[in-house]
Amino acid sequence: MEISIDGQKISYLDRGKGRVVVLLHGWSKEINKEKYLPLINLLEKNFRIVAIDFPGFGKSIKPNHPWSVSDFSDLVQKFLIKLKISKYIIIGHSFGGRVAIKLAAENILGLEKLVLVDSAGVERKSIKVKLMVLLAKLVPVEMKNKLRSFGSNDYRDVLDDEIMRETMKNVVAESLEADMARIKVPTLLVWGEEDRTTPLWQAKIIRQLIVGSELKVINGGNHGLPYKMPEKTAEIIIKYLK
Repeated sequence: MEISIDGQKISYLDRGKGRVVVLLHGWSKEINKEKYLPLINLLEKNFRIVAIDFPGFGKSIKPNHPWSVSDFSDLVQKFLIKLKISKYIIIGHSFGGRVAIKLAAENILGLEKLVLVDSAGVERKSIKVKLMVLLAKLVPVEMKNKLRSFGSNDYRDVLDDEIMRETMKNVVAESLEADMARIKVPTLLVWGEEDRTTPLWQAKIIRQLIVGSELKVINGGNHGLPYKMPEKTAEIIIKYLK
């Protein structure tokens, strides 16, 4: 399915019946709504699942200028209005968690519950990352240009696309901890014990910031819980939402 929002073509799927669950995906050149079908197939037995491709991902056209997290959250709000969805639950994975946090912090009408799966949004650096940044500053520019491995996989994915590269810079530059502290809706955190992209220590910070939030840790899970461990992820989410 496709819909146009402010001239922006957005691809989405709409499956199942019952309470509406809006699924917001992560960031990678290989990520789109279809990547989450293993989880969607399980959730649609209990809910109506609406999942979009963010602009620049999947079948949705990329923006014509660099976006911020707020631009993505504004798009989701307009999307919900256009589909006349007035009550809903949001599941945000990784980058989608950033957008979900921004939406929830704005206390948008109709949001009943929030589920963050291995969510990004905490920009504090671990000691390991601080050391890597320090070492990177000591490396000559010529060598940096050759060693693209200094950047994350997500950043390397967009090196040749100026708009998406600048969009990613905007996104990762914004800490959402102040937004987290403003969230009032019931919130569940689902985390992979072995997540190396958004480590478990970040989940514990989010749990402290979102008053009353719950944290469920999946043993052996990593950052790709929705498509690598969909059964366990769905089990936890369904139990929480019932």
